[in-house]
Amino acid sequence: MRDRRDRAVALLVAAVLVAGAGLWAWDALRPLSADEQERAARDLFGRVEVTANVHDSSLAVTRAVADFGIEEGVRMVPVRIVEDLKIALRIETGREIVLAGPPRICLVGPFWNPLDAGLSDRCWGDPDLDALVAEHLPADSAGRVVLRPGEPIALEVALARGDARCDYAPGEWRLEVDALAVVDGTVQPRLDIADVPVELPLEDGGRLPFLPNSDTRFCSYTAAIYVRQGEPSFVAD
Repeated sequence: MRDRRDRAVALLVAAVLVAGAGLWAWDALRPLSADEQERAARDLFGRVEVTANVHDSSLAVTRAVADFGIEEGVRMVPVRIVEDLKIALRIETGREIVLAGPPRICLVGPFWNPLDAGLSDRCWGDPDLDALVAEHLPADSAGRVVLRPGEPIALEVALARGDARCDYAPGEWRLEVDALAVVDGTVQPRLDIADVPVELPLEDGGRLPFLPNSDTRFCSYTAAIYVRQGEPSFVAD
């Protein structure tokens, strides 16, 4: 009698284990919901580390319109702008990540406000930093990019202010990185990967060259920059 009970219990346990294994296999194979896919993408991006360091930046001076409020009014003031820089960038991941395309990478200056310069894109630098990074990313025939553990992307590039994008004062800039992850074969909404502080020195030594404001597109809040950084010393033509 006891042997029969033991066999019955053993069969029951085995049945439960088989059923559990079947449910686990089904759960592992079923497609993820849209919410689960987005959570998975956020978790993957949380495994990405981005570092950025600027070297050898140089400055110039231009004039921009500053609104100091009712008491001091609106007037043109001289402000520093970044002329060029070298940036060392490194992207590495702890998990394999498939992207629908290269990540979007944007350098942004302090107190950004591109609308004042008549622009919608707040990024700085020529050539585009994301285009330079894209050249170093492996892509398949469908244009998808795969980031793999142990295979970091590391490069140092020289950028200049160019003649079409935002101009910014030195100070604390940001390196913004976002991308479209592919989870379960589905392209996810664009998500942030990193927002890295990048410090550009305020002083460039001596008197700075002057650029006419008609040749620049100052995208920082001018009054805030002028009050915090003071009036620069420059050489006017």
